[in-house]
Amino acid sequence: MIASSHMIVNRNGGFLIILLGIALICSHPFFARADTCKVPPPISAIDPPGFYDDPDGYSEAIKPLHGFIERVNQAADSGDKACLLELLNDWARTNALMAPIKGYQGYYERSWAGTDFAFALLRFFPQSKKDAPVVPPAISRWLIDIAASTRDANAINRLHNNLVYWAGLDLAATGALTKRSDLIDAGIARAREGIKDIQRNGTLQRELKRGDRALHYHNFALIPLVFTAELAQAQGVDLYSENNGAIRRLANLVISAVLDQNSFSAYTSTPQQLFPWTFAGDLAWMEPYQARFQDPRLVAVIAQRRPFINPRLGGDVTAAWSTHRI
Repeated sequence: MIASSHMIVNRNGGFLIILLGIALICSHPFFARADTCKVPPPISAIDPPGFYDDPDGYSEAIKPLHGFIERVNQAADSGDKACLLELLNDWARTNALMAPIKGYQGYYERSWAGTDFAFALLRFFPQSKKDAPVVPPAISRWLIDIAASTRDANAINRLHNNLVYWAGLDLAATGALTKRSDLIDAGIARAREGIKDIQRNGTLQRELKRGDRALHYHNFALIPLVFTAELAQAQGVDLYSENNGAIRRLANLVISAVLDQNSFSAYTSTPQQLFPWTFAGDLAWMEPYQARFQDPRLVAVIAQRRPFINPRLGGDVTAAWSTHRI
């Protein structure tokens, strides 16, 4: 009986050793890369229900796209250019995401995806280097198609709010990546719409109407304005100075709220609700902003939150923007 038990222990121990060996092998970077670079089936249409209209339906419908974006960003974050190009090229060849959209949320999601892909690629094809290698043609054409559809989307253009500024960032980032000055100019024009909307006290009237999400949407609107301003600098356009430094007024409003959320009560009496990512990944704009302006208030704020990971901005924004500009 004792011998039998001893044999069972040995067998179980051997089995555990085998499992441990498999786990160690699969954790090797080669296998991790193989998993990341396994291209998921391209999605022809992106047309989820509205984020607020049907939260559960939205979450389920958007999973395939968000899963692909995560793989794209993992490839960029690991510096694996070949993997990044493999992922995007496979989707580009099928003209993914470009089927007609019946609702409205899909236009936002396609715009954000195009922005993310462009920023991921700009880490390897920087706009600041005139002799940078050219993005593969299939990917370039696909991202330009996404940007053009965003530019022409009445579902976005009629809103005149943060989604227009985000659309502008898609245009500017894709234009910078593909050397398309018409897209860059269209992106800057949309950013200027947002800059013009910033009031003397730093608020955005349309975002104040968002009730208990007003603070969240002020921060959300600031993200594309800052990144478009950074891209515009390479074109000799100083968006930070326009409307008497409006972007910095909005940034100061948000910084004050990060330091003391009660400060936002000066603009609305409605108690504010934040998403878990509002004062986390959505503060990614602070990386290029701090690199440019060196605001002493941001030193501790940024240090506590790094790295800033954002699925609309190419993944690890800290790695891409903290020490240099794309």
